[in-house]
Amino acid sequence: MTVRGRTVSLCGMTSSDAVTFLRADVERFCGELLELAPAVRLQLVTELRAALDEVTAAALTSGMVAAKEEGWGLRRIAAFTGVSHEQVRRLLAASAPASGSAVRDQG
Repeated sequence: MTVRGRTVSLCGMTSSDAVTFLRADVERFCGELLELAPAVRLQLVTELRAALDEVTAAALTSGMVAAKEEGWGLRRIAAFTGVSHEQVRRLLAASAPASGSAVRDQG
């Protein structure tokens, strides 16, 4: 993957390869669940989904904070993340320290 003219490398892989690798790992895990009882399978998939949501939400919010600190506007962050600028505003506000000021749209 190229970002701003630079190839992004994660653990010696391009970011696209890293995502493909992780996806294959998750698919392998889910495939191994097929022989389990439905209740166990559903429980494990639910736990996996919650864990992935927690990790990716934290990473996404952290990236939004970094972009905001670099001077990005809410709409630009929204365009990169696929959420509305209002959702970006809410996520940034929720991640701000309690004494922080409200986040305002700068473009």
